Amino acid sequence: MKALVLNGTGEQPQMSVLNRPESSEQPGHTLVRVKTATINQLSNFIRTGLFPNVPLPLVLGNEGAGVVVQSEVFEKGASVVVYGGNKLGVSQDGLFQEWLWVENHRLLALPKSLSYEEGAALSVNYLTAYRALTKAVTVKPGDYVLVSGAAGNVGYATVQAAKALGARPIGLSSSAQRASIASEAGAIATINLSVENDVPAAVRALTGGAGANFAIDPVGGEGFTDLVRSLRPNGTLVSVGFTGGKQPLLDVVDIIVGEKRVVGYSLHAEKDEELHDAIKEILRMAAEGAVKPRIDSRVTLDDYLIGYERLTSRQAAGAIILTL
Repeated sequence: MKALVLNGTGEQPQMSVLNRPESSEQPGHTLVRVKTATINQLSNFIRTGLFPNVPLPLVLGNEGAGVVVQSEVFEKGASVVVYGGNKLGVSQDGLFQEWLWVENHRLLALPKSLSYEEGAALSVNYLTAYRALTKAVTVKPGDYVLVSGAAGNVGYATVQAAKALGARPIGLSSSAQRASIASEAGAIATINLSVENDVPAAVRALTGGAGANFAIDPVGGEGFTDLVRSLRPNGTLVSVGFTGGKQPLLDVVDIIVGEKRVVGYSLHAEKDEELHDAIKEILRMAAEGAVKPRIDSRVTLDDYLIGYERLTSRQAAGAIILTL
């Protein structure tokens, strides 16, 4: 079978498409013919060396969808979503290969109304968004939720999930084009950072002078301070990513005087059993049309570098699907 194998990490990752033998049957596992996976930030962090002690060689790929070939719990031919947690594509071979034995608890039935591409794109980004909104904080109907990088994968998912929960998401974007993508996701308003010099004032103008109840930040970097300043008193910022930088500046006086909170959320720190019900809820919302992942592009195993170039250059506006 064909597999995309990581042999060395760093600024110039060593990856190659190889023919490998299929692994043998394992009890408590289901054999899946992988149809789709995603080229996402997690796999890029791993291949560039941000995750230490990664076992090599390693097949990346932490989320995907496919068809059941052999199983004790699923019918042959059933369509399933695969969520890798902190194992698949991280500490053991993942979904960038044609066939894979997957632990049964990592599989969920793919609703008939969803494609394999949509199924692959609903795990990591939408789980991060949903749990940030419901575990790290508790967003209620009517709350204003400020979302940075709202046209990016996690940001787009956060806007949709917040809207599905009855909140009022406001999207921050780097251009007019990306602001339109945030609006497409369901943002009630957008702020174009290329023309807006005072984000907190813009947020207050959109929230009756009060500021946002919550901010969800997948970006980090220089915009972090403005997000905190955009919160109302007792508001909370949830940090879920750092694509824009890992060491933001903070206005400590603003945090103290406004009794604001900054908390972190990591999807991969959660236990699998804690996430099972959340994935089911996301699939339900997707089947009902409340959330819908945006697909940016599709690449094959042989063209994987094109996918990573779109990801790292920030050209992508949606999920990059690896088709197998």
